[in-house]
Parts: sequence; C-alpha cells; structure tokens
Amino acid sequence: MITLTKDMELGVPKIDEQHRELIDRLNTVISMGAKSVSKEETEKTLDLLCDYILKHFSDEEALQKQSGYPKYDWHKSQHQIYVNEIGKLKQEFYANGTSAKFTLDLNNSIVNWIVRHIKAADVEFGKYYRAL
Repeated sequence: MITLTKDMELGVPKIDEQHRELIDRLNTVISMGAKSVSKEETEKTLDLLCDYILKHFSDEEALQKQSGYPKYDWHKSQHQIYVNEIGKLKQEFYANGTSAKFTLDLNNSIVNWIVRHIKAADVEFGKYYRAL
C-alpha cells in the first residue's frame, strides 16, 4: 500500500488533494488483487482509477500551462508515459483477469512510477508554483 508522505506534498491544495485521492484509488486496486472479487468489480475500479488519472493530469497540466511552468512539455510527456503504462496494465487485466502478475506489475511499475513522479517532478512544480 502507498502512503502520501510529507515529502510528496506540493503545497498546492488542489493537487495535494488529488494526489491523496489518486493514492486511495491505487490502494483500492492493489487490495483487490489480494482478494477474491469479481472481474467486473475489479474492471470498474480500474476504470475509475484511469478516469481519475486523466482528470488529475489534465488539472495539473492546466496549472502548469497557466503559470508558465518552463518544464511543462517535459512534464506532460511524463504523464503520457504513465497513461501508456496504465493502458498496458488494463490490456493485461482484460486478457488475464486479476492475477499475481497483474498485482506485481501494478506494484512494480505503476505504483513506483507515481511515487517517484510525485516526489520529484510534481514537488519541483509545487516549488515553482508557490514562488509565483
């Protein structure tokens, strides 16, 4: 499970709240991999997670663009990498259902990526945004 730690806070209330929600949704998907739940329930939860990721990235990118963030293009490209990775994970789920491999892939690539991204790229943006 993931915990939003102090070093992951940006000091931008809207984005910090979205990060909390994103982590809650990721934790829900992770916990479903360890339980006996229906494929339909897992699919619904995974779809809600993906929809939320797209909304969050859109909101974050809008703040970056509005503020003239100089690393906007790079940051947006990092978001696209994540969207592609979660898309691959969804394809794996549709092909194989919830499995040990699905849960492992979620933990190793998707979860680790989001934690690293928040701690580095997003925190850097937060410093820039607060300095305006």
